[in-house]
Parts: sequence; structure tokens; C-alpha cells
Amino acid sequence: MSAPSAYKSFNDCAPASRKPATRAKRPAPFSIRLTTEERALLKRKAGNRSLGAYIRSKLLDEKDTRPRRPSKAPAIDYVALGQVLGMLGKSELATNLCLLAVAAEAGNFAASEAERAMLRAACEDVQDMRIQLVKALGLKPGAAS
Repeated sequence: MSAPSAYKSFNDCAPASRKPATRAKRPAPFSIRLTTEERALLKRKAGNRSLGAYIRSKLLDEKDTRPRRPSKAPAIDYVALGQVLGMLGKSELATNLCLLAVAAEAGNFAASEAERAMLRAACEDVQDMRIQLVKALGLKPGAAS
């Protein structure tokens, strides 16, 4: 049985060839290596602008009058971070946790192996928090206590 003449062959239904979409040629990126402290300083100076836009405006002496998009990253409150780091140091939380872990390891009070492992993990977590706070503030690891 033949197909009615109203139907086209499969090849006739293929879409017409389209021209490939032309993309605007973007300039090659420019890379620069910064220390952690330098990058933190630039981020603070950039405010709510992207780091790239801030650096470009400084390098090219442009007065950035374009409307600024709000940054996707949350604003960093360096004062609050500094206060948290200070409270962490004043509370002696890390020291007290370490003393508890040492006492538990020495058998000075009854603690299961799981509880001793949790104390060691808590000590490491507090130390990690301190390190992350120091990094977020752009300080050197030995600078804050």
C-alpha cells in the first residue's frame, strides 16, 4: 500500500539547514596571581562591585558610572568576624576542650572511645573555625589569638 500523495518523504521533512549562530568574539582573559591578603584587601575595597570590575576601573582610570549589579556574594562584616575571633580566644573554648580530651585519654574520667573521638573532633573543629576566621579577615595565621 502506497502512502497518499499528501505525505512527503522523510527527507523532505528534514529542517532546512541553518547558518551556525555567530558568537561575539570575547577577548582573552588576563590572569594575575595575588596572595590571600592582597585578594582580601581588593575585595574589601571593591565593596559591592565584582572584583574584576573594581580592578578594571582602577587599572584603566575609569569612573565607573554604569549601574552596579548587587553582588551575589553576601557582604563580609569584618568587624563581626573580628569580634567572633576575639570571643573564641577569650572563651578559651579550644583550651578547655583540649584539656578534657587529654583527661579522657589519661583515664581521669570515664569516657568511651566514641566520646574521646568526639572530643578530639571538637578540638579540631574549633581550631578549623579559628583558621577560617583568620583567613576571612585577611590576617596571617599567627597574627590573631
